Amino acid sequence: MPAENTALKELFCAHPLLSLLDEEWMRTLTARAELFTLEEGKVLYSAETNADAGFLLAAGKIELANPEQPAEIRTITSGELLGEECLDGLEAFTHTARALTDCAIWHIPADLLREAVLSSPKALRTRAVLVQSRQLAERTRMRWLEKDEQVHFITRKHPFFLLMSLLLPLLGFTVLVAAAVILGTDRPEISVPVLVGGFVLGVLWLAWNHHNWANDYYIITNHRLVWVEKVSGFYESRQEAPLGMVVSVGVQSTQPGRILGYADVVVRTIIGNIRFNRVADADVIEHLVDVFWRLRQSEEAVFEEEKMRATLRQKLTGNGATQPVQPREPDSLPLETDLPPLREKSFSAWLFGDFLKARYEIGGVTTYRKHWFVLLGKELLPLLILVGGLILLIAVFTWNFTVLPYNLSIFLGALLTLSAFFWLAYNYADWRNDIYSLTPDQVIDVDRKPLGRESRRAAPLEKILAVEYERRGIIPMLLNFGTVYIRVSTEVLTFDNVYQPSKVQEDIFRRMQAAAAAARERDIDEERERVARWFSVYHNQTQTQDATKRLSPPPL
Repeated sequence: MPAENTALKELFCAHPLLSLLDEEWMRTLTARAELFTLEEGKVLYSAETNADAGFLLAAGKIELANPEQPAEIRTITSGELLGEECLDGLEAFTHTARALTDCAIWHIPADLLREAVLSSPKALRTRAVLVQSRQLAERTRMRWLEKDEQVHFITRKHPFFLLMSLLLPLLGFTVLVAAAVILGTDRPEISVPVLVGGFVLGVLWLAWNHHNWANDYYIITNHRLVWVEKVSGFYESRQEAPLGMVVSVGVQSTQPGRILGYADVVVRTIIGNIRFNRVADADVIEHLVDVFWRLRQSEEAVFEEEKMRATLRQKLTGNGATQPVQPREPDSLPLETDLPPLREKSFSAWLFGDFLKARYEIGGVTTYRKHWFVLLGKELLPLLILVGGLILLIAVFTWNFTVLPYNLSIFLGALLTLSAFFWLAYNYADWRNDIYSLTPDQVIDVDRKPLGRESRRAAPLEKILAVEYERRGIIPMLLNFGTVYIRVSTEVLTFDNVYQPSKVQEDIFRRMQAAAAAARERDIDEERERVARWFSVYHNQTQTQDATKRLSPPPL
């Protein structure tokens, strides 16, 4: 098989739809497909033009825009299929495709591509699932996505569980209607308010249940697997794992699930399991996770291969100096560490520089504190005592209020005021000294008691296995604070009651990505040095042998 056809088949096998075609159709498509290049800025096809082909992007990036919705712009990367309108039997393209970089593209005839997909029932189902996913992704705001992160797939729980959540409010409303009808003839002054109130409460209950169902998502991006769970007004959580850490994927089902068409997709990762619970088309989702996981692995392998080629080329040609290899992080987990002390500040700067700040960044270190509501809960009692002491002093001095002896009243008032003031100051200092820090290479939890002990726990970003957050209760939901859980081996570090826990999670994830990239660079540099040393030894040995041969006398 020619090299081009082999490369095209590899693209087919890495595509969630085309990988489901049988060998015969793959051979047919690879034989009929044609490879061409498209320069940056050129238009591949325009909206309303004849949809006579499908295009498989081999390399580069393409912008896909809808002229009817200018804000709807999607970036197509290598391995993705364009011109999917031909699969739906449409005569014209609905989008305009423009090259963002120089691109290599495979041209596949539309009738042939459509016939191939129609020949596979699972490919047809996968196509329908992907279309629904894309529509849902366009309606869903996911502000936590990274700049270069794209959603491959998104879904919700099976609609059956929405229906089940609606049955109880509907049943309750039916009972109220029946009661109102029974009471209507004799007590209309009661039945009418009951009916109206029941209707309003029923509608609100239905809306609340629908909103809860609609807010739970299972997502696959090009970086990670994500499970977003929300209970309106009470709870919010996001669990995730890097896509590259997937070990295996499987489906677990029950007899009712097999009858109704739902199952659990269990993704086993190095850091634990991510479950897509009670989803429709579980076998399709299993296939998608497997494809995107392998695609991520191949992308990382290509990246490392390209880097290795560049470094070897640099070493062998003698262009540029070799960069020193940075020492690797130790494999042990330093949860208890002797970290350098925090920089001391003046009292005024300490007090007013970041008063009540929940998040600030200095010198690349992001620092978080507990939410001010936590401080308010601590300060409420001493604040009441302070107010009581001040009222007592004012009453004694102004109105000569002396239930107790005069001097004793002044003493008690002053004692309460001073004690409450120092209590307030102590609580504020205690709240202020409990900080969580995120540096370029580790997370740090500092617990410092005023005039007391100080404990610090830290963990390297490279050792973090999972990052989750949750918000429980009406007040945390309204004020947007919660707890971030950072799992490191058998230990769990918690950032308790931090403002915007989802933003904290994003910050940690972004630093993890940067740390992982840095670690990968170090590994490549180390491998480069090993290979360079091997080539150097080989070169020297070859030169020595050549010199020995030249100096040796010719055989007689």
